[in-house]
Amino acid sequence: MPIYPYEKSGKEHWYYAFEVKESNGKRKTIKKRGFKGKTEARKAEAEARVQWEKGSYIDPSKITLGEYITIWLENKRDISPETRSTNEGHLRNHILPIIGSIQLQKVNVSDLEKLIKSLYDKGLAEGTVRKIYNLAYTCFKVATKKELINKNPFDLLEKGDKPKKHRAKFDYWSSEEVIHFFSVLEHRQRIMFVLAIRCGMRRSEICGLRWKDIDFVNKRLSIIQTLRPKQGLKIGTKTDAGYRSIALSNTVLDELQKHRKLIVEERLFCDEYHDNDLVVCQSNGLPVSLGNFDKFWKRILSNTGMRKIKFHELRHTCASLLLSASVHPKVVQELLGHSSITMTIDTYSHLMPNMQSEAVNALDEMLK
Repeated sequence: MPIYPYEKSGKEHWYYAFEVKESNGKRKTIKKRGFKGKTEARKAEAEARVQWEKGSYIDPSKITLGEYITIWLENKRDISPETRSTNEGHLRNHILPIIGSIQLQKVNVSDLEKLIKSLYDKGLAEGTVRKIYNLAYTCFKVATKKELINKNPFDLLEKGDKPKKHRAKFDYWSSEEVIHFFSVLEHRQRIMFVLAIRCGMRRSEICGLRWKDIDFVNKRLSIIQTLRPKQGLKIGTKTDAGYRSIALSNTVLDELQKHRKLIVEERLFCDEYHDNDLVVCQSNGLPVSLGNFDKFWKRILSNTGMRKIKFHELRHTCASLLLSASVHPKVVQELLGHSSITMTIDTYSHLMPNMQSEAVNALDEMLK
């Protein structure tokens, strides 16, 4: 059996190697390293033999970056459909035209510098440049781990040549603006904005919320289902931390009760009602249209005369108001469903100087 062990960094790894005859009669060895176990190597060797016999085998030493990164992305399972679509667009529009035709093993640091320069020359936002950079970097990291290349060319980039990580900029309303907004807001979907500002919920979470996910007795709601642009209603959240329980104030409970009364009345007068148990829905029970959501939000801003911010920044408004009231960042993290408290602090650290003042003053009192 053409499966062989070798040692790397003090650990046993495996590779396969077998001979084949090309159409011109010459013999060549097909070899691939980087497998952590014998079973994994044996399976890969069998697949390589089948591909060779079908004529679809691609020699790792000749495969282009475009061929490899396309296959790698297709086989990647730990991303959402939205992220996959975004990555495919970055690949098609930015990576492949610049370095896609270069053989994977021949991509060098100059090629990467050329790629990064092209992204900035297009005037792309810093965040977009970093996402494209991270996509290519992760691909090469995997290729290095699988020993398809000896060294990751990204490791040779000078620090100044890498896209800089900037703190995301966002806007939010003050408490006075929020109070005014709700005093002039008249809309059947008022509850949507209540949940965004008072509970810090994402749009996908609000539009996927069901009545059965709300516990009126214990004053809590659970984030279990979301509404996604391409997937529709789906059990699951943006991240594992997105699965969470949110405490409801009496104000939010009152707003939910009023909205449920409206939904019940609409259902009685609708000839063909689609019962999805949704809190936020169209008058016939169907999920709201996310395709027209930006226009909907702009109309709300226009009708209420409010200062323009993004709908997602209502969630930032919630976090900002809580932190300005000296609520602990850990509580804010759990409410918003951030994956870590580090993310919360990095995003909102500029809003916490008053917390530092209170901390040093409290220490003064303690040590008097």
